[in-house]
Amino acid sequence: MSYAFTFDASACSGCKACQEACRDKNDLPGGMLWRWVIEVAGGEWQQVGGAWQNSVFAYNLSLACNHCVHPKCAGVCPVDAFHVRPDGIVLINAGKCMGCGYCAWACPYGAPQYLPERGVMTKCNFCYDSLDAGLPPSCVAACPLRALDFATVDATAPAPAFAPASIPGSTPTPAPANRLSLWQLPASDHPFPLPPYSRTEPHLAIQPHPAMANPLAKQVANREEIQPRLVAQRRALPARDELPLVGFTLLAQMAAGMAVCALALPQIPLPLLLSIGLLLGAAGLISFLHLGHKRNAWRAVVHQRKSWLSREILAAGLFGLAWAAAAGLAWLHPAPPSWLRALLALLGLALIFSMAQVYRLRAVPAWNTWRTPLSFFLSAAILGALGANLASPAPGWALVAGLGMVAELGLALTAHRQANTPAAGLRMGLLCAGLVGAVLVVPYAGLAIPLLLLALAEQIIGRWQFYAARSVSRY
Repeated sequence: MSYAFTFDASACSGCKACQEACRDKNDLPGGMLWRWVIEVAGGEWQQVGGAWQNSVFAYNLSLACNHCVHPKCAGVCPVDAFHVRPDGIVLINAGKCMGCGYCAWACPYGAPQYLPERGVMTKCNFCYDSLDAGLPPSCVAACPLRALDFATVDATAPAPAFAPASIPGSTPTPAPANRLSLWQLPASDHPFPLPPYSRTEPHLAIQPHPAMANPLAKQVANREEIQPRLVAQRRALPARDELPLVGFTLLAQMAAGMAVCALALPQIPLPLLLSIGLLLGAAGLISFLHLGHKRNAWRAVVHQRKSWLSREILAAGLFGLAWAAAAGLAWLHPAPPSWLRALLALLGLALIFSMAQVYRLRAVPAWNTWRTPLSFFLSAAILGALGANLASPAPGWALVAGLGMVAELGLALTAHRQANTPAAGLRMGLLCAGLVGAVLVVPYAGLAIPLLLLALAEQIIGRWQFYAARSVSRY
């Protein structure tokens, strides 16, 4: 038996009593909502002869964490901070959370939210303390029209079977006959603005509003009201809060690319080897700036079974250990053995692959594409080749970087959504200038450093755009 929220959209008046009761019960700071009411509207007035006819409509959706059967937030969490109770309620253990915000990226409903005061992620907990005391959740108790309610669902039934929740001393309300669990609905029937899939099997049943089925264009009418809850997360502003990730990904990819390039040399020069370690160390330190609760960062490798972020951190650690072994042997001997150099390169490639998999999230369509791993490997090739060129100059490095820039230019030109912004135009200009520089650096070796700086500037803008492509709001 598990608990589930039920919502009668046809009865909801949009009073937001549920939203405010939740804020009051959980003492949430300004701008943060664990339950939020979305106002959807559409239609227009049209003149037909001497009369006016309208197709105007509006409905409301009261949403919170859906305590899914397969919670994506729990699956991706690198520190395994989520706990699912026997009654299906999904909770966050704040004592384990490191505040990375990865669960907020992965949740298709945007439920987990960042609490700056504590540096951890938070979300609706179904008022489990009230349930344990024989009381309904505060949002349910506050709804004056009983549009929002909760029920129990039999997980052993072949199809989700909802029944009125039994609270001691209360009279259960009969369940509406036409209530549908969200995961039973075809993707085309998911009410706007919910995501058109429910692989997580959310514990949410909706009695539809008639306007949900009409084919007219719909829009969120109170976006300015629900946006503050996302801004307050600190995870909604790529321009400021994803900068540590821009630095981490680019520096780590450059280090991995230089390790792969080292295989083409008869022996790895000490400056190149030291540069790899310096870049990887800087990347690791910068990544800490993204965490809200840094003291729990040591837990980040514990969830290898499901979390790609945990696997990425393990790959980075193994890459660092291989580099330390190579550096130690280089100190004692003229050059590290070839098998160790090959292992270093292989772990570098594994780091880039796991890093790309971190962003292959269904909740972020702009990232969940083959372009993500390709762009990461291209970044490693361009920056790695130009970095190796400084330690061991050779015309071939500029050729590798030039080919990588051509591929990146092709990715930018064939993107489904080409951003028509000054930053996008600047990046295209830098790519073209980089191609010219890659040709000129062959006869003029003194241009190697300017070319690397130009490539770094282009990569920073491209990675900035990558993080900005994640929609600030699910709605």
